[in-house]
Amino acid sequence: MRKIFSILLALTLLLCLAAGCGADKTAPSSAVPATSTQTRPDDTAAVPPETEPAIRNDILDQSGNLLGRIDARAVVSAADEGIFYSIFAPGENETTAAAQYRFFRASDGKDVLLGTLEDQGYEAVYTRTEMDGIVYTLALTGNPFDYEPDPLWLLAFDPVRETMDKFLVSEDASPYAAMTAADGTVLVMVHEMKAPKHDRVFAFDPASGALREVLSFLSEGDACESLRSLYADGGHLYLLRLAIRNGAADALYLDTYDGSYAKLSERSLQELIFTEEYPGILTPGDEMTELSLLVSGFAVRDGRYLWYENFGVTRALLDLDTGRNLFAKDDNYSLSLGGGVPVFYFFDLGQAGPGEDVQGLYVLQNGAVEKVSLTPPDDRGMIRSVSLSPSGTRLVTFSNSDLRDPGTDALVLWREP
Repeated sequence: MRKIFSILLALTLLLCLAAGCGADKTAPSSAVPATSTQTRPDDTAAVPPETEPAIRNDILDQSGNLLGRIDARAVVSAADEGIFYSIFAPGENETTAAAQYRFFRASDGKDVLLGTLEDQGYEAVYTRTEMDGIVYTLALTGNPFDYEPDPLWLLAFDPVRETMDKFLVSEDASPYAAMTAADGTVLVMVHEMKAPKHDRVFAFDPASGALREVLSFLSEGDACESLRSLYADGGHLYLLRLAIRNGAADALYLDTYDGSYAKLSERSLQELIFTEEYPGILTPGDEMTELSLLVSGFAVRDGRYLWYENFGVTRALLDLDTGRNLFAKDDNYSLSLGGGVPVFYFFDLGQAGPGEDVQGLYVLQNGAVEKVSLTPPDDRGMIRSVSLSPSGTRLVTFSNSDLRDPGTDALVLWREP
């Protein structure tokens, strides 16, 4: 259900973001005041009372040993020392709720409440990022479907100190945002909705708590550029930028910036993404529809391999040097989740019995896409999500195949060097 809500919201936001646009402008670096609030769960009066959830998912190691159980409503992702997750459960006909942010520590099985966000309307779970042991996510407070200004927050969680820090990024933002981290800096991409509309990139310094605008894109008019995602690696910042003309998608570009946020190059991606192997592309109209979708996953490894995913509908892995599309799949169910490093896992809606390899789990190794041997823990053989932490912690969610009665999921957690 959470996956369906994310896709519907993404499609809704696309119409909003395509309504107005403008030219790419690099703004002078300027300090942006950041509102910071730190809480510990025992100091937070707004923490909802603990109740036993109706269904709890199993957390297992690779040998099938039970490590613990957590609320089945949890949206999970791998963290260096365990599982970071949130619980966001609005009531019937409601769009906001108090969201819990929690951490399951693998070493001792402790399930920790890190903090809550009151009146949350949306969390950008696809862009969760970890740096130096701190887990970051972006969340909006307020109803994302109304026409009122909604604040966007950068949330920082310390699983060791068991705290949550909250920083105001924008007072009026679209829920669709993205984040990356490198060299001690967290970079945040924001679609601001107040007039005149801008897409902005902020640099966040964890030491000072300050946000500094480093790029600004005016997003109004008949011709505009709308940012789709960003990724930092090897001293470079990569932006995925959609050119829009007269309200329709026109071209998708990969832009490269240096460490001082000066633009080095741009490259059109159409001829790379849309090969004869790419699913569902039969006409130029199909291509433009594909380009228009908001992006849930984006990374560039070694300046060469580009990973692209739009909310689990389609995904592709491109070799920028050779022009080859190494991997292209459509899949409207399973989803990769961010964890601070590119998740170069790709998987079909594979189903296998106990003791059999799941079909269609792949990884980029030595410049090629290779199958990874992975055995489901029991009859729960359908992969629903995969995530990876900076230190090599893997988390794979397995479900049964009965969508009408999904039952308990198995969260398999392990670390590789």
